Amino acid sequence: MALQLIYGNSGSGKSTYIYEKVIQMAQADRRRNFYVIVPEQFTMQTQRELVRRSKNHVIVNIDVVSFERLAYRIFDELGIQNTVMEETGKSLVLRKIAEEKGKELTVLRGNIRKMGYINELKSMISELMQYDISVEELEDFLHQLKPDSNLYYKLSDVHTMYAAFEEYLQGQYVTAERVLDVLAEAADDSKLLRDAVFVFDGFTGFTPVQMKLLHRCMHVVKDMYVTVTMDVREDPLADHGIQDLFYMSRKMTAALLRAAKEETYIVEEPVFLPVDENSRLAQSPVLAHLEQNLFRVRSHRYEEKCGESLRIYSLATPREELIFAAWKLSHLMREKNYRYHECAIVCGDVECYEKYAKSIFELYDIPYFVDTKTSILYHPCIELIRAVLEMVEKDFSYESVFRFFRTDLSGFTEKNIDFLENYVLARGIRGASKWKKKFLKPMRHTGRIRVEEQVLQQELARANALRERFWKMLEPFYLAASEKEVTVSEMTKALYDLLCGLHLEEQMKEQQEAFEEAGEELLASQYRQIYKIVIDLLDKLVDLLGEEKLSIRDYADVLEEGFASAKVGAIPPGADCVILGDIERTRLEGIKVFFFLGVNDGTIPKSTANGGILSQYDRELIEEQKLQLSPTAREQSFLQRFYLYLNMTKPSEALYLTYARMDTQQKATRPSYLIGTVQKLFPNVIVEEIEADASGTPVSPKSSLETYISGLTQAKAGSITEEWKALHRYLSESKEWGSVVHELFAAAFSQFTGEQLAVETARQLYGTVLTNSVTRLELFARCAYAHFLEYGLKLSERETYSFAALDMGSMFHEILQRYCEGLEKSYDWYTITEPEQENLLQTAMQEAVLSMPNESLLESARSAYVLERIYRIMKRSIWALTEQIRHGTFKPAGYEVDFVQVNELNVENMMLDAEHKMRLIGKIDRMDTRETEDAVYVRIIDYKSGKTTFQLLNLYYGQQLQLVVYLNAAMEQLKKTHPGKEIVPAGIFYYRMDDPMVDADGEDEEKIMEHILSELRLNGLISLEPEVYQQMDVGLAGRSEVLPLTLKTDGTPAKKGTSGAGRRDFQTMTAFVNRKICDAAEKILSGDIDIRPFQMEQKTGCDHCPYHSVCGFDPKIQGFTYEKNKKLKDEDVWAKIYREGGLPDER
Repeated sequence: MALQLIYGNSGSGKSTYIYEKVIQMAQADRRRNFYVIVPEQFTMQTQRELVRRSKNHVIVNIDVVSFERLAYRIFDELGIQNTVMEETGKSLVLRKIAEEKGKELTVLRGNIRKMGYINELKSMISELMQYDISVEELEDFLHQLKPDSNLYYKLSDVHTMYAAFEEYLQGQYVTAERVLDVLAEAADDSKLLRDAVFVFDGFTGFTPVQMKLLHRCMHVVKDMYVTVTMDVREDPLADHGIQDLFYMSRKMTAALLRAAKEETYIVEEPVFLPVDENSRLAQSPVLAHLEQNLFRVRSHRYEEKCGESLRIYSLATPREELIFAAWKLSHLMREKNYRYHECAIVCGDVECYEKYAKSIFELYDIPYFVDTKTSILYHPCIELIRAVLEMVEKDFSYESVFRFFRTDLSGFTEKNIDFLENYVLARGIRGASKWKKKFLKPMRHTGRIRVEEQVLQQELARANALRERFWKMLEPFYLAASEKEVTVSEMTKALYDLLCGLHLEEQMKEQQEAFEEAGEELLASQYRQIYKIVIDLLDKLVDLLGEEKLSIRDYADVLEEGFASAKVGAIPPGADCVILGDIERTRLEGIKVFFFLGVNDGTIPKSTANGGILSQYDRELIEEQKLQLSPTAREQSFLQRFYLYLNMTKPSEALYLTYARMDTQQKATRPSYLIGTVQKLFPNVIVEEIEADASGTPVSPKSSLETYISGLTQAKAGSITEEWKALHRYLSESKEWGSVVHELFAAAFSQFTGEQLAVETARQLYGTVLTNSVTRLELFARCAYAHFLEYGLKLSERETYSFAALDMGSMFHEILQRYCEGLEKSYDWYTITEPEQENLLQTAMQEAVLSMPNESLLESARSAYVLERIYRIMKRSIWALTEQIRHGTFKPAGYEVDFVQVNELNVENMMLDAEHKMRLIGKIDRMDTRETEDAVYVRIIDYKSGKTTFQLLNLYYGQQLQLVVYLNAAMEQLKKTHPGKEIVPAGIFYYRMDDPMVDADGEDEEKIMEHILSELRLNGLISLEPEVYQQMDVGLAGRSEVLPLTLKTDGTPAKKGTSGAGRRDFQTMTAFVNRKICDAAEKILSGDIDIRPFQMEQKTGCDHCPYHSVCGFDPKIQGFTYEKNKKLKDEDVWAKIYREGGLPDER
């Protein structure tokens, strides 16, 4: 019995040597068992290599196994029945223990329910097991710590959980970390192991548990051979500390020799394989020099040119790195006839590049395999289960219900899901109580399309049919999960029944087959595995926690932990493909060309902040106490160099290093120290900066199209290369791509030329009588196309069951109307008392709330707050409006005055031409008048819930016509009702309904109320005739609290603080507005739907526009332009209004 170590540099042929030797020994001694033990991910490759080298390509008495596979082989031989608890099982048990032991925990208690924390705890306990630290040893270690330290509390909590976990396992289960312990105990009884030969290859070190097994096997097996990566120029027994490149190899050597000594196992003379013409790097002096000098204390520079053997590239982003690697690979395939499996791509952060792999490699027709495992947590199948649990927990919230539907596994068609979602949003369906009962109300359809009652009832019937089907599906699980004393077993059975009812297994099978037909083997592989993972997890749940009673939240947490720990792997799609992997997990052999991507600071060296239960400081303290756990951050940084050395010495012909100048968030990044290290060894290697289009030479039909598209942007800018022109000709003549290229070219060089409807089409849309609200005309002034979409096509935003700002404004108007109606019946603005106002307001508000079509105000959780806010604002507004009326002699003469109620007004019916007429509709919120013997003075007040202020400039551009149109209508009405009297405009005003905050600054209540009233003053245009404004604020001196007016000491209006106009101004403005609305109407009927929104300084017609995604307006596209509205002073606006009216400005 003997141990022999085989030393050699990377690439020296250690594996070749030991494989040849074991094949010879196996052929010479066919009765003996030979076990080649390699890391798990290396087994298939090693087996294939041994078969290739063996005579007749057959191996009889050689088994290629990992440590775990060896254990199961012996368990089968000896009939050892061990139920191995896998990672998901551990998560479930630890979650259960956390519930039981939660009160005993200290620092971990606050985090134990956080997503992923059980996984952190599981990793900690697995690490203790892996490093053969028992519960008792951990308890002894705790005595060495200060009892008030944070580390003590952490490890005490870990000890509590660890002890309970071990107690649960006792006699029932064994973990993967303890499988080798069981094997060590059984090794003496195994005939397969007795006098066998062990060959260890590909290991960088052994864990304490693995070493424990080797100690035991030294009494059982005949010989052991171990390959060790080590510079043969150095003494393997010398201790140069952790900073030494081969520290791990020296540590492994020392451990093996110590074990042999302790077990009196003979140690044969080691084999030192020289670096000669048979080594992997013999044909590449550059790479051989790299292997001999990388990370060495004494290194030498390589002064020769490196050619293609070693190149360093800098690219803009990680995506560009992968594109460049794919492009380079494609060229190498053609130029040097490489096979894909002879090339490999390794990344510092494989997850960063994995998301680009599919699109890029398929573009270049490169078969590939990503050597990583994928989390299943967000797979549609898992999402469906999580959504079902969330529905029960959150009482069928909108989000949980449609999380379930959008998995595409609910059995409902997308069309039905969309319809049901629209109904649910429109009617506010929330809670199981709503889903279990028949829907009673149809959708409201608040858009501009009138929907017939019959159609509404058909929609309601459809919604109920879908509701009934959905509830029938979910009700059994809902009832089971809602029980107070439900066990895990009962809930899991109900969940399983639901999955069967959904035919989930069949659906997953269909999806798998669809992906297989589409050539999506990776997705097919996931769908092939996931249903089994789900069922296995449910089985484990019942086995481990079956009689436990958990709430739906705890049950969901347990399942989520299980799903979070489950991952799916894949196998390469074929023998000839490019591997994309990372520097530690991926095992590579026979590689000629090696791409090392992402050689950036932060990834190389990899960040060692693991974010686990123990901080790096904790681990350093533990190391000081001589307790061995996984490497500390400092140790890890040195050990990573060894993995870098192993990877960079894998290729036999070419090594390409690349790094990105920016990360995926477009933040600047720096190259890794490794770039500088390599350049010091090879001073003639410079960093080649590759621009985005430098790798654009087409190498496949798909990439040709990609190159063509990239060149289109430059071609459009006028930079057309001969190569691109040739590519354009080639693709244009291609049967496969000709039509596509034509469309792309046309789209790239197209320009927007405006939109116009035919007059006949406009007539069909709008009719010959154009019924317009002023709001509609103002929208047309902002953007003709938005007007067309809303009033022509009658598009509207999705109806939602919520109390929006628009509802708030409607509620304010409704309450005020009812308040004013009640006041006119029984009270007077000048004499009503405050208690009477409050009683009247409460009545008006109750009636208004009950009349609202949107009942959400009464049902939502926010209702109390919303109602309180509405009441507060209305109370303040009624006080302010009363004060404004009492300040003057103008009295309300009408509320909510509808144009339709006024007989034959010119403003209501305007002839546009012989065939077309415009009919204006609208409501005047309030019309106040003051009547004298020979005149009637009228002012218009419009209530606003938002921050609307009157601006003459907006009126000029047609975006604020409402007040003037209302004034015109009111004056026409008064002419009919007061014949013989002059109708005089007194003002047009907005009143903002609000309850403003003011700075009290120590003032008394009277002054505070004056400030509030001043904040709520009317804004708009007031007549500057003294007989008018003096009657609106009687006795005014200085600045008015109720009007946009400030008087000078001589009693005349001051420019500052006054917004007013003379009688002639009002007349001219009214005539201007009439022409403006007629012009707009004529444009609408002529078919004007131009996508030309207004722009004034930073404000545009696109601001808050709901149709932006429909119109596609983009000022960067040729032909799209804004309608420029120039900023003007009021004096200049008046001048334009007079000029366009053909009148001299005599203001």
